[in-house]
Amino acid sequence: MIAREQRALLKSKIAGTGYPCVSLSINVPGYPKSNHAVTCFFKYCLQDLQYLLKSHLIEVLNREAIEKCDAAGDYFVAPVSAGNLGIVELKQICEDFEGGHPLGRYIDVDVYDEKGNCISSGKSKFCFYCKDKPAIECRREQAHDMVQLRSLMFSNMRDYCNRQRESLLSKQLASLAMKALLYEISLTPKPGLVDRLSNGSHADMNFLTFADSSAAISFYFEELVQAGFAFQDEKYIRALPIIRNIGLRMEAAMFRATTNINTHKGLIFLMGLTLFSCGKLYSSLNHFDPEYFRSIVRDICRDIVKRELQDSKSSNPTHGLAVFQSSGFSGARGEAEGGLQTVFEIGLPYLLKENQLNDTALTQCFLAIASKNMDTNILYRGGQAVLITFQKLCKTALEDYTDSNFMKVAEFCKNENISPGGSADLLALSIFFWSVMKCESPFFISSLIQSYDI
Repeated sequence: MIAREQRALLKSKIAGTGYPCVSLSINVPGYPKSNHAVTCFFKYCLQDLQYLLKSHLIEVLNREAIEKCDAAGDYFVAPVSAGNLGIVELKQICEDFEGGHPLGRYIDVDVYDEKGNCISSGKSKFCFYCKDKPAIECRREQAHDMVQLRSLMFSNMRDYCNRQRESLLSKQLASLAMKALLYEISLTPKPGLVDRLSNGSHADMNFLTFADSSAAISFYFEELVQAGFAFQDEKYIRALPIIRNIGLRMEAAMFRATTNINTHKGLIFLMGLTLFSCGKLYSSLNHFDPEYFRSIVRDICRDIVKRELQDSKSSNPTHGLAVFQSSGFSGARGEAEGGLQTVFEIGLPYLLKENQLNDTALTQCFLAIASKNMDTNILYRGGQAVLITFQKLCKTALEDYTDSNFMKVAEFCKNENISPGGSADLLALSIFFWSVMKCESPFFISSLIQSYDI
């Protein structure tokens, strides 16, 4: 009762500013009125309500806004400038917000005029439990068990918050994956590779080809994360067909966008595996754990080299299979089976020294990867001796980082017509993981995306 009286005083104070005001609260029967799930749900609702008001050109005067949690529950109230809208139109917008929300019966959005008078719609809200009678009747008759009411409400809120968390994380991870692709292709110059100013050792593609391809495959990034969230099988190896199913559609989209030019085939597999595994990780954790992530990848790709390369009976061998059969190097599959060892133990440590990425850090990361990676793109085009020389040049350029040493790497790629595309893919993954680990707080770990169990 005291908390409700304090809220009335807050509304009176805001009414003194001469503006109408909007308040948001959650209908929670019984006590206590708030817990982690309720607060999380409230914050999602508040965010959505503020965006809705802004979309109608209604300005929330945040300097005078009050957000608090007291004995009466989570609460927000703020004066608003509604422009040319009348108070009735403002009330209708707020009613539509309640009515359109999947858990709208748990939400109270009240509107007060410039004098602090509550604007009533005159409509009676139905009970969210039985949905047969007005809520006021069920409350007066004590028609439902309080424990059951609260249990249903908290369960629905928990499920809603976790769905919102999954959706938000999927979008964020998809965005970081696209960022990684853009950073990698934009890094200029890159020896033997397509960049903003050169086609490298490629006659059939350029920077815009990669831009087209990146846009085409990014359509599936969010789906890969969501597939990881949804995966419940204890045998992780069964995830591989799910990842490949999405990956095959990504390849088809890539080839359509590039007129049958292979720009991202290797990265489609590695980034697809990465995004799926991130979804699986965040389905049980609120933070990114590199070792747990790598264990997921290793479990999904257990014995993949033996199954798909060593024991392969394919009548249409890929470049990767041809290289394995001639030299024994396993390429992207071996990298995956090892839990992305080159990324986490060689490339990423160079980037984690930086709080902001720049061309120097990215170039050095690339050289570190290229000096160790048994790049099947180079093996296929030039053979093992060429790869060894290339690795030595990259090592020298990394240890003595000068324009002259870097240009020796570039000239060697040009003369031998080789392209270290595998190392470029691992650079993109390193950029992705840098973004996840550097942006995790507060980008990832916030009250809006933690997983709650009630």
